[in-house]
Amino acid sequence: MKPFRFRYQICYPLWIATICLLVIGLLAVYSASIGYYKNYMPRQLMWVGMGLALAFFASWVHSREYRNLAAPIFILSVLSLIAVLIFGTERNNAKSWLGFGGLGIQPSELAKIAVILIFGRFLADFEEHRYDWKYYLVSFVLLIIPLFLIILQPDLGTAIIFIPVVFAMFFVSGTNKSIMATTFFGGIAGVLAIIPFLGPWRLKRIKLAWTPENDPFKFGYQAVQSKIAIGSGSISGRGFLEGLQSKLNFLPERHTDFVFSVIGEEWGYFGCMAALFLYMILILTAIYIASRAKDVFGEVVAVGIAVMFATHFFLNIGMTIGLLPVIGIPLPMISYGGSAMITSLLAVGLLQSIYGRCNA
Repeated sequence: MKPFRFRYQICYPLWIATICLLVIGLLAVYSASIGYYKNYMPRQLMWVGMGLALAFFASWVHSREYRNLAAPIFILSVLSLIAVLIFGTERNNAKSWLGFGGLGIQPSELAKIAVILIFGRFLADFEEHRYDWKYYLVSFVLLIIPLFLIILQPDLGTAIIFIPVVFAMFFVSGTNKSIMATTFFGGIAGVLAIIPFLGPWRLKRIKLAWTPENDPFKFGYQAVQSKIAIGSGSISGRGFLEGLQSKLNFLPERHTDFVFSVIGEEWGYFGCMAALFLYMILILTAIYIASRAKDVFGEVVAVGIAVMFATHFFLNIGMTIGLLPVIGIPLPMISYGGSAMITSLLAVGLLQSIYGRCNA
């Protein structure tokens, strides 16, 4: 009898893409904030270090432990979302933060991981019922609770992320296609139904999504300045630390939601394509990991993470180039922010955990 050997495989494309994106993010955040009223680079380094430590720890935890802990993690996430509504700090017209001294966390960001894990657990436990309407409808309670709490903050940008993530997880798990189609069209109807309740300023931004130049000094200001920044970068960019839109304080939120505009202005078309290529590697690697997963839980969790990254990427870049409304979505591993950084790197750790034992 051959002795048992524990084999743990490292997914090199996953980590190479992650590290490269982190380096790009650190350089972009430094450029966006240097000479400004505050240099965000030291704190971003802290978040990156903390996130990488958590990612490495998460990568060594067996995926079955995540399946066992999915329910407690989800409950803690819901409690934190309730706590933020009671004790949270308001920033940018949203009560989304729990503050601790000079720092703060955004529970809605970490809730993305909790929702992915609980739906992974649900779909794995009830795999034999994937054609049953009853179990399908009950599962949506798991989505509605955090989604409702996040909308109350209000943080509609983050809430949007959950819908394609959960939809993709159900689709990959083999849920009845008629159920999926009904949900898809029902979701569209639901989105259309809440539009009148979004408030005048959100509706104005939606109307100006493709024509921000019609209101360049108020509701369309961010989109206009972002397009100017990216367009002025041309092919090779103005050069590192040479961006005029950021250095002259024209571009708002340049270290967070509009950090891609800084990349476009300073590094040009080549810099933008390099970032897009790295995201493509990250997302395709996550899908590859899903295809190699040993169980339903690992498969649907990996797909959920892939769609989470893809949705962030699509919405953030879409709003910076004027194709989508400005909704406040960070760019994973590049935008400044502790909660978003930790969430992204925890997701990478989860992917490594699933991949590491594919052949174990």
